[in-house]
Amino acid sequence: MAEKLRIEQAEHKVLSARLGLMVSLFEVTSKVVDDRFAFVPTQACVDVLLGVLGRAQQLFPLIDVYGFHFLSNHLHLLIGAPTLADKSAFLEWTLREISKRINKLLGRTGSLLAQNHCIQVTTVEHALERLRYLMGQATAAFLVRHPADDIFPCSTPALLHGRPIEGTFRYANAEPLRVTVRVDRLPGLEDLSIGDHRTLMWCLADDLAAEARPRRKKAGVALPTPEALRRLDPMTRPRTRDRSPAPVVHGPPAHHAQWRREHAALRAAYSLATRAFRAWQADPTQPMLPWPPHTLPPAFARPRRARAGSA
Repeated sequence: MAEKLRIEQAEHKVLSARLGLMVSLFEVTSKVVDDRFAFVPTQACVDVLLGVLGRAQQLFPLIDVYGFHFLSNHLHLLIGAPTLADKSAFLEWTLREISKRINKLLGRTGSLLAQNHCIQVTTVEHALERLRYLMGQATAAFLVRHPADDIFPCSTPALLHGRPIEGTFRYANAEPLRVTVRVDRLPGLEDLSIGDHRTLMWCLADDLAAEARPRRKKAGVALPTPEALRRLDPMTRPRTRDRSPAPVVHGPPAHHAQWRREHAALRAAYSLATRAFRAWQADPTQPMLPWPPHTLPPAFARPRRARAGSA
């Protein structure tokens, strides 16, 4: 279990303007199993995905959501969390509900999402770069000309236009809940006026479109129509699967080296504490050792969630 240990570098926490608390920033990626196009952007699918995310924000008020994007076969979230336990509880509920409801929509059973990759973002500059990356998902994939044209469920409409993002969450035998997905201001941008913040987001979007244009022309790819994207078979998958190795953190090289050192030390400390715990189980006279701080082993990743409004 120690090799799967979740850790955070607490020294890289930043202040959340909404919460008034120090939070760690994370980019979360979760792929649909076998790269199936389960998130084809039909109205029904978009409504489900946004409904789950909006309801998750109501149930887990200590989580900031700075950006998100649901492409056909994977999702990205850029979030802030006060603790690893808060982050884990939010992701467990959100990804589970997405899986259940999209499975029901598609008439399928079984696992929908593969194990998520959650990578800490260690600087506000890299956080802005990751937000830019999320905004450019469909543009970089040659599915739309400009992020403003994106038809996939994403945070871009709120970032560029201030447009509310809404979805529907349904409980069995209850009236549907119409929920709004809140897009929080990224740390480091709190002091910008609404106009200046929107101008910055448009600059990012325009740059993404300008970067994609020559690559698209060189590749000779014609842009699909929104109707064609919505008609994709959810059970199909892309012809090729491009994979790039995930970094240990999103930050400068020094933070990568620091993470590796800290993870090795914390993993060793966690293994030592686990062996002491097992010895105590066999013989209660044996001393126990505390597990190291700023870690979250998978066995303890499911805390009882706080009720909405408890923050």
